[in-house]
Amino acid sequence: MCDVESEPEPAPPAAAANCEEAPGDVGTTRLPDLSPDGWPIYPSVTERYFTTYVTSNHQALHVHSNGICLLGLAPSHPLLAPGAARITGVAFRDHDAKNLLANEVRGKRKSGAVFVLPRDLVASVTTEAGGDPLPLWACVRANVIEVNRRLIEEPELLGSAGGRGRAPGAV
Repeated sequence: MCDVESEPEPAPPAAAANCEEAPGDVGTTRLPDLSPDGWPIYPSVTERYFTTYVTSNHQALHVHSNGICLLGLAPSHPLLAPGAARITGVAFRDHDAKNLLANEVRGKRKSGAVFVLPRDLVASVTTEAGGDPLPLWACVRANVIEVNRRLIEEPELLGSAGGRGRAPGAV
């Protein structure tokens, strides 16, 4: 053992000792950042309430605190890369008993929802470059409550940010 004396710890500042806030200190409350014109910039809904997971096939799964999942494309997806071919079509699964377009959900327990497994196809995306359609997988065991039908008429929405508070590339 060493017989080395340690230096005494410094005394706490007067403001901390009296439990008073120092001038200009707002305590534990974090103020939002300000835009150049002075308005506060708050986090979007997906940033505040969703936890985002990115799969190995570049899909993003946004999980809400209440268990609802939102499936979309991750920013690293090849369709969202700069210079990528433009998205020209989105076709949801409609060829078997798991027809997502004929999905009619009713009631508190969401009866009538289509149950999907992680390797179930949800949609196929076609681009102006042609070739095989790119598959979008479910990535999770879940009941599909709703699909974004706007993607059928406006497939370019899949590659857009979707606006403030929306997840980018939401299916």
